[in-house]
Amino acid sequence: MGDVYRDPQPPFLRRVGVETGAVPADELPVAPVVLDDAMRAELALEGIEAPVEPQPLALGVLISGSGTNLQAVIDAIAEGRLDARVAVVVSNKEAAYGLERARKAGIPAVHIDPSARDYRAYNHAIRQALEDHGVELVVMAGYMRLLGTEVLRAYPGAVINLHPALLPAFPGASAIRDAFEYGVKVTGVTVHFADEEFDRGPILCQEPVRIEETDSLEALEAKIHAVEHRLLPEAIGLVAAARLRLEGRTVHISE
Repeated sequence: MGDVYRDPQPPFLRRVGVETGAVPADELPVAPVVLDDAMRAELALEGIEAPVEPQPLALGVLISGSGTNLQAVIDAIAEGRLDARVAVVVSNKEAAYGLERARKAGIPAVHIDPSARDYRAYNHAIRQALEDHGVELVVMAGYMRLLGTEVLRAYPGAVINLHPALLPAFPGASAIRDAFEYGVKVTGVTVHFADEEFDRGPILCQEPVRIEETDSLEALEAKIHAVEHRLLPEAIGLVAAARLRLEGRTVHISE
């Protein structure tokens, strides 16, 4: 089999956002094709250099804290379970340990201080950092801020968020505690596409977690985090494999 060639469109238009409907039909990129020697020769005559092999999906991971979900993504990539690469990690908190995790893995780690600039300038700085590192998919993994319109519009259909509850139940920053104190018997984890409303975007995947009679809040948190660490790499894998299609609010996953 030959190498894969993709047309020179902006990266996120190639793999993300097309099937979600975020890209107009008349702007759809050409589908990937497998190159044989004759096709390579034809491209060479046109002055087009075909890549030796397709590059893994480039991720920009936004964090605010310890970065355990970032670590789960890094580990999944290292173990060959996820065809992607973390191109940059961005945190709104300088002391976030996730930045150190990134540095240990040889990944560019960027702190952008929201208190040092106004809201628009802060979000512009995030967009610039993502674009400077060639990010194709933005992953909010424990990022405790609402992502600004500028970034969302720069990456249409290419921003996902991890949330520790079964949305639309228990949105917000204290979802695990809220579910525990409410007394529900089942909570869980959601990965959804982010939009301009907090914790409201179309749901990509979910997994339930039962709350047992003997569970403490700390035990529930541990159960939730274990599911997060597995579900987030799986969700990114679905995006990388172009298996998603959006109809209204429903995300369809192909076999």
